[in-house]
Amino acid sequence: MKNFFKKVFDIFKRLFCNLKDKKNILIFCIVTLVLSCEVWLPYLLAIITGNDWWWGIGSICWAFWLAPFTPFLPLCFALTFVVRKIYDKLVKRRKKR
Repeated sequence: MKNFFKKVFDIFKRLFCNLKDKKNILIFCIVTLVLSCEVWLPYLLAIITGNDWWWGIGSICWAFWLAPFTPFLPLCFALTFVVRKIYDKLVKRRKKR
């Protein structure tokens, strides 16, 4: 069991080391904000409208992402690297012109 957690820690450590670039950090923050909007947007609507139903929706979504084996952070990292690859291709294409 100890080896499993050590391997998981090493994987996350390598992923966070790949975010050294400022553009990667910015893309990661944007991706995290977009993926987590299903949690914070209902809470914001609950505060604005005062409707308890929104508190329940936000809590259910939050419980889903906190559940075991729900890949929130790996999904954020994967999308960050995909968006960065697309960004690099667009910049490369623009420099050719």
